[in-house]
Amino acid sequence: MLAITGDSAGTSDRHDQTVRRFMEHARAVAAGEAEGDVFTWFLASEYQWEMEAAGTWLVESPASRLSATEKDTMRHFMSCMPAIRDAIIDGRKAAAHRADRSLSPEWTDWLELAALPSWNDFTIRTAILLSQLGEPARNDPHYGIVAR
Repeated sequence: MLAITGDSAGTSDRHDQTVRRFMEHARAVAAGEAEGDVFTWFLASEYQWEMEAAGTWLVESPASRLSATEKDTMRHFMSCMPAIRDAIIDGRKAAAHRADRSLSPEWTDWLELAALPSWNDFTIRTAILLSQLGEPARNDPHYGIVAR
């Protein structure tokens, strides 16, 4: 699971580490790779939180090497994060209150999470963001994205 793994390379470059962490989570969300197993509300929160934390750092840190245009693109993407976070929290609360649940409220079928309009929007916006940032990431040797 990407949400619980550490950085792939032992680099001391904070920008490189942050981009890698953001891209790993973003690619998993956009590609639906997290859908293969029973999905947890906690894991959904982890993916969202990791992307929000890394994205905020990439936009705000003086050590970030994103261009002004890339930062504007990230800011636009990051504007949806509070709604995603709230939807995950609300979904988890709703799961906890259902009397007919067969699983712990911590766990949910992936389809339940994917049915959230805001998660669906998050997935689509993430895929768009990756396509917008894909070319700069491939052409900038400082990004250090690990090929899989």
